[in-house]
Amino acid sequence: MPNPVLYYDDISPPVRSVLLTLAALGIKDKVDFKWIDLFSRGHLEESFVELNPLHTVPVLQHDDLILTDSHAILMYLCDEYGMDSPFSLKDPKKRARVHNRLCFNNAVLFRRDSELFQQVFRGTIKNLSEHTKPIEEAFDYLESYLNESSFVACDELTIADFSIVATLSTAEIACPVNDGIRWPRLAAWYGKMKLLPYYETENQIGLDKLKMKIKAALG
Repeated sequence: MPNPVLYYDDISPPVRSVLLTLAALGIKDKVDFKWIDLFSRGHLEESFVELNPLHTVPVLQHDDLILTDSHAILMYLCDEYGMDSPFSLKDPKKRARVHNRLCFNNAVLFRRDSELFQQVFRGTIKNLSEHTKPIEEAFDYLESYLNESSFVACDELTIADFSIVATLSTAEIACPVNDGIRWPRLAAWYGKMKLLPYYETENQIGLDKLKMKIKAALG
């Protein structure tokens, strides 16, 4: 079977969650990467839209399988490459907890983050501080989750942490968490995530690119 192909632009939070997972599983050398430049409208090119009519990244193509959602990609990578790793999802309860947090990221945190920054790039928002309440509420939910476990889904690092930290680190551009006052558990968890040996290369570099784009859009 050929290597999986990842269509990506690391400016995207969902892409960065996949990059973090690949690094954690130690399988980056088993994946072929194809760059899709979002800000040059590469995601709207006909060949890519044929692959993914949603024209979003990431997309993972593995033989005849095409996955167009980052959360599905993360679970597939664990099932395909991580069953003998600490990221295994063989245990049904662990799998359910991880899946639950991935659904939270998809339906709540990323949705609110995406809606905010889409408005920034459309030019309808110029002052981020006036539009952070939905993200603050999502951070409140995460603070509650972290009262239950050391990481967002379990007491050990899982792919749910990669998904959420990629989104949270983006949302934090508008709504900082690091003062530790309103969200002390969240700030402590975020600090742990930043210490991962692959955090800088797989998340921070793309995040910094996005910050520059947001700064330019805000003028």
